[in-house]
Amino acid sequence: MMAAAAAATSSWILRARRPISSALLARRGNPRLLCATICSTSATPPPPPLATCDGGGGGGMRWESTRKKRVVLRVGYVGTEYRGLQKQRELSVDSTIESVLESAIFKAGGILESNYGKLQKVGWERSSRTDKGVHSLATMISLKMEIPDRAWQNDPDGIALASYINSNLPSNVRVFSILPAQRSFDVRRECLYREYFYLLPADIIGIKDGCSSDEVQEHLSEFNSILKGFEGNHPFHNYTARAKYRKALAGRSRRVKGAQLKSKSISSELSMEESSSDESLTSVHDEEDVSMIDSSASEYNCMKDILELSENRVQIQARWLHEPDESDRLNASHFRDIITCSCGGLQSSSGAQFVELTICGVSFMLHQIRKMVGTAVAVKRGLLPKDIIELSLAKFSRIVLPIAPSEVLILRDNSFCSKNREGKIVRPGIQSLNKSEAIRNGVEEFYKAALLPELAKFLDSSMPPWKEWVENLDQFTGIPDSQLDEVREAYRVWKDDYDRVKMARKSASSV
Repeated sequence: MMAAAAAATSSWILRARRPISSALLARRGNPRLLCATICSTSATPPPPPLATCDGGGGGGMRWESTRKKRVVLRVGYVGTEYRGLQKQRELSVDSTIESVLESAIFKAGGILESNYGKLQKVGWERSSRTDKGVHSLATMISLKMEIPDRAWQNDPDGIALASYINSNLPSNVRVFSILPAQRSFDVRRECLYREYFYLLPADIIGIKDGCSSDEVQEHLSEFNSILKGFEGNHPFHNYTARAKYRKALAGRSRRVKGAQLKSKSISSELSMEESSSDESLTSVHDEEDVSMIDSSASEYNCMKDILELSENRVQIQARWLHEPDESDRLNASHFRDIITCSCGGLQSSSGAQFVELTICGVSFMLHQIRKMVGTAVAVKRGLLPKDIIELSLAKFSRIVLPIAPSEVLILRDNSFCSKNREGKIVRPGIQSLNKSEAIRNGVEEFYKAALLPELAKFLDSSMPPWKEWVENLDQFTGIPDSQLDEVREAYRVWKDDYDRVKMARKSASSV
C-alpha cells in the first residue's frame, strides 16, 4: 500500500528547480557571496572524518574537532510531534526541531560544551521558520561549527559528515548535507524564494468519487482561479497575527487625534502604499521577524477568536479602517511576494484522492499559507464570497479568516542563486547543493521512509483533522451582509481615489 503511495506522491521530489524570473532577481538585489571549496565527486563512497564512539550516552558517533568553520546544513523533518522549528526557552529540550538538532550536533562534536544551549554564540541562523506540525525537506541551518580536519576530503556534499549528526538524531529528523560557507553568508536574507506544498483531500473542494474527468477539471479550474488571486505583491496582514510584525512606536500615543488624521489626503495614503510596497521588495522579512513565538499558542488564540465570534453568530468579522490607527498600522513586513499559488491534478494514495497545492514566495509570515488555504477552500465551498481575497488584501481591511490544518504542509524547496549577473559561478557550494544527485537521493529516501507514511494518515477527509475542521468551517464560516457591504463600499471609494491620484501623478510625470 505504501509503495502505491510513494509512486503517486513522490514524483515532485525530483522535479526540476523552478526558474527564477529576472524581475524577481533584480528586486532581490545582489546577494553576498558564499565561497566554498568543492572537491571533485568520487565514484566510491567517501571515507568518514576521524571519529570516536560517543561517550556521553547519546548512542551515536562523534568526530574529533580541530577548528571552527561556518557551515550550512540542509535539514528535513516530520513536524507532527514537534512544536515547530524554532527553539523556545520555555519548552522542553526535545519539543522543537532546533533543540533536537542542536543536541545532536553537540553530541557529534560540532558544538563546544561552553556554547551548548546558547545558539547566538555559534551564530545560528535559519532560512525560514515553520509552525507546529509543519514538515520540511529543505530547511537550511547555518552556524559556526567545530569540524574535523579535512572534513570535506572526498566528501564534497558533506554527506559523510552529516551521517555523524544523523546517528544522534531521531528517525524523524535528518541532515542531508553539510557544506562550508563564508562568514558573511546570510542563509535567511540570501534565500531567493521558498516553495511549499499542501496536500488537500479532493472531496473538500467538491471532487467526489464518481466525478467525470470533465467535472474534475471544472473543479480544479475554479479552485486555481481562486488561488491565483493571492499571486503578486500584497499586504497579507489578514493572514497572520499582524501585531507580531508591527514595530513598537516608542514615545508615541497609540492613537493619533482624529482631526490630525482626517487632514491626511488620499495623496499621502498613496505615498504610504507605494512606500510600503517598494520597501517590501528590498527588505527581507520572514518568519524570523517573530522572535521566540510559541506558534501553538498563537494558533490557539487565532481559533479562540473565531470560536468567540461564533458564539455570537458572527463567524467571520469584517470591517474597514476608515481612519489610520497608530495601534493597528501596517509596515513593509506585512507585504509579501507570492510567485505561484496553484493546484495540481488529481492524485491518489492508499485509496484517498487528493490535490497538491504549490505555494511559492519570497517569504511567508506566521500561519500565512494555512490561512490562504483555509480562505480559498471556504470560497470554493461557497462559504465566503469570491471577492473576499481581493478585499482581504486591501491595506485598510480587517477581516478574520479561517486557518487550515498544519499536518499536510511541507517546505519542499528553497533557492539560492549560485551565479552572479554575468553568469559566473560564485557559490560552488550552493551549486553543488542544487545539483547533487546524492543529496536528492537522500531527500527522496527520507520522504519515502519517514514523511510519506505520516502524510498518508491525513489524506482521508473522514478522519482527523479534516472531519472536525470541515464541520466547523461549514457551521461557523460566514460574513454578515452588513459588514461585507461596508467593506466593499469603502474599498470601492478608496480604490477610485487611489486610481485617480495615481493617474494624475503619471500624467504629471509625463509632461
